[in-house]
Amino acid sequence: MTDQPVTMVNGGPQAHVPRTRHSLLADLPLILRYESFGGVLFDPTDASFLELDHEGFSVLWSYAEDDPNRLLNADAANLLNQVRANVTRLDGRPIRRIAYELKDDSSPVPTLAGPSLVDFQITDRCDLGCPHCYAGSTPTGGHASLEDIKRALQQIADVGAYQVALGGGEPLLHPDLPLILKLCHDHGVVPNLTTSGDNLNDRYLDLIGAYCGAVGLSLEGVGKAFRTYRSTGFARFRHTLERLLGRGIPTVLQITLNADTFARLGSITEFCRAQSGLYGVIFLAFKPVGRGASYGTPLAALPSREVSERLQETFFRLAETTRVGFDCCLTPAVTGADNAFDAHAARYLEGCSALRSSVGLLPNLDVLPCTFTPRHAVGNLHRQHLRAIWNDLPARSFRTHMAAHAAANAACSTCAKYEYCLGGCPVMSLVDCRQGHLTARTAVGSMSQPIQIGSS
Repeated sequence: MTDQPVTMVNGGPQAHVPRTRHSLLADLPLILRYESFGGVLFDPTDASFLELDHEGFSVLWSYAEDDPNRLLNADAANLLNQVRANVTRLDGRPIRRIAYELKDDSSPVPTLAGPSLVDFQITDRCDLGCPHCYAGSTPTGGHASLEDIKRALQQIADVGAYQVALGGGEPLLHPDLPLILKLCHDHGVVPNLTTSGDNLNDRYLDLIGAYCGAVGLSLEGVGKAFRTYRSTGFARFRHTLERLLGRGIPTVLQITLNADTFARLGSITEFCRAQSGLYGVIFLAFKPVGRGASYGTPLAALPSREVSERLQETFFRLAETTRVGFDCCLTPAVTGADNAFDAHAARYLEGCSALRSSVGLLPNLDVLPCTFTPRHAVGNLHRQHLRAIWNDLPARSFRTHMAAHAAANAACSTCAKYEYCLGGCPVMSLVDCRQGHLTARTAVGSMSQPIQIGSS
């Protein structure tokens, strides 16, 4: 739903939503992809993935080839049993294998062999005119052509990306959305959708329920405060939410945090806690991009200690009833500035994912570090394949810039948490950890947190 991996806290009794919808995700093959540490096995049924060491990757590769010798090794048989216990189904299921190595071995920041998530802005059209829209979408905005979408999805599948986040603009306005969802399925890629819910009719509910992993709805305020950001009004928002939950579609409320919405965290939190069957809540750092450049103040303007402590309190209160998490842009605010840190909690944190595990894609097929960086395009799918762009000089230069940005700040370069935080957003000032601190009180879990599987 977002353009970055999202750290999630495992929630309480409402976190596991029964899926009464007719989902086609269980029909998709598992994805087995090479990585420098070994590999990853992705299960599209529930968007979980397992990290494998080199031996574990080799065993699964042989298993996918139906190599009879794999069962002669007790260690291999044991590893396969571990995998069976952690995926929805292994035996008799197709496994799509992606074998290529990261060419940028000297990357100054940890980088996957290819993007695991692509945030695809399939349209610039939206009728709402929200004042904080980072895409600056309008009622006359254009759509990505079907031919370009076919090109993009083929390349996304080629690199072994697991998921594509379909957004805009308003993706429900794209005239080819039904076919786009089917094409994602045909390529074995899980689509997620971010929508205002406007134009959400029964046909789209059926399609989303069948093809999508999850749906994101934006929420910046409760009651009258909602209309400050969304012209549709709060009553229509609640109706849309009820329809999605009534269909058993995994639905996540996305809260964009700027200085204004941060002050409303109390009412937003209580509203989210009251929604039975909600799949999760995700907090996103406000980015001053598009119309948002002149509407809204980033959290960096607030005292960082106050932000850290308030976020932590909110996370744990929400985690009593549902999953709750945050995009990687908020990681510096969550970690705080104190060097004392719980190493167990650290493994659940994700620094900026731009060109490390995810990319943004515009309707014209420009490839961006993330969709919030339209001035930093590193290539275009008309001129280069996504795999080549991922390994080419502009992408490598951006990763070098990311490392240099943190190295230039003594507080980052000497921080014990740098390898988890990576110094925050390398393009704009979104949150600040330098004036406060946060002591980790408990381990933070992740909806998409890998389970370590291997011989060691």
